[in-house]
Amino acid sequence: MRHVLTSIVALCVIACVALSACTKDSSDARESSNTETSPNTETSSGTEISSGNSEDSQSSLTSTQAFAALRSEITELQKTATTQQRLAQALEQIASKLNGFIQAYPNSEEALDAKLELGMVYSSLMKHDQAVKNFTDYLRDGDEDDERTGYAQFYLAQAYENMDKYDDAKRHYKMFVEQYGHLNPKYLAAAQSKLADISVLKSLTVGKEPIPFSVTDHLTGKTISLEDYKGKVVLLDFWATWCVPCKVEMPNVIKIHKKYNKKGFEIIGISLDNNKAALEQYIKTNEMPWPQHFDGKGWQNGVAMKYRVRQIPTTYLIDRKGKIRYRTLRGRDLEDAVARLIDET
Repeated sequence: MRHVLTSIVALCVIACVALSACTKDSSDARESSNTETSPNTETSSGTEISSGNSEDSQSSLTSTQAFAALRSEITELQKTATTQQRLAQALEQIASKLNGFIQAYPNSEEALDAKLELGMVYSSLMKHDQAVKNFTDYLRDGDEDDERTGYAQFYLAQAYENMDKYDDAKRHYKMFVEQYGHLNPKYLAAAQSKLADISVLKSLTVGKEPIPFSVTDHLTGKTISLEDYKGKVVLLDFWATWCVPCKVEMPNVIKIHKKYNKKGFEIIGISLDNNKAALEQYIKTNEMPWPQHFDGKGWQNGVAMKYRVRQIPTTYLIDRKGKIRYRTLRGRDLEDAVARLIDET
């Protein structure tokens, strides 16, 4: 069996945490990263790497030799990705190298491996449509008895889920459970959990109403009821102080709250923290005056369980009529969306 998946899988686990979201299963995924099924790549951003489609560098090499050289270059890239920005740059470079290799050796066995790895890289970069294309290409041309085909099914389902294409996600998660669940008990449990979640997630798509709840505000002891916010633009924010992507985004959330709060914008924080003191200190230090629900249960937070939250930050932006209009926006996209909803009558 070709050992091609290990380094990419571990890198993509790191990237999912550092660039996109903290996931409930990220620690399990890290434990799996020493097998052939986890993305493991530490990255560098300043390293110059020969293009995969360079005729000069590739013409005298077989596809096997060229792919081995490419994997060595990718390994070197990983080693200097010491910041989030460099990690993102490294992943972009890796994607370019893998694409170049596929173009240079389109009909090789290694090109098929490159498509699987490329799908994982694109997933970590949150380019889910491109991830779907590469996973689909791999499944079309790969050996259905190869265990990597099973993992491709799982990652394809995950990409569809991230695009809110829940019927497609359900189909591929089900295929993984039925045909490949024996490969890895952690992936099997995750796929089964996803299948159980999909009906709820479909009810929380854009245009639907959020799940109502009534909980205690950790800061004031008062009741937070979503129903009381009708007529307001509301950001429902699932987050935690231990979540790096949450903290990266928080200054932007604070800025938007300051800018639009008096115009009818509200935030309800749902903290997945376990440490009460850490939460209180973070809120105080960063001057976050909006209500925060905290029950100390982490991922088992009652509201998070209702919403089937498996990664954070997860956000729902709700309009004045109480309808979900956007999900998990960040940065300027979030501010623009809030501005649009504030202006709606």
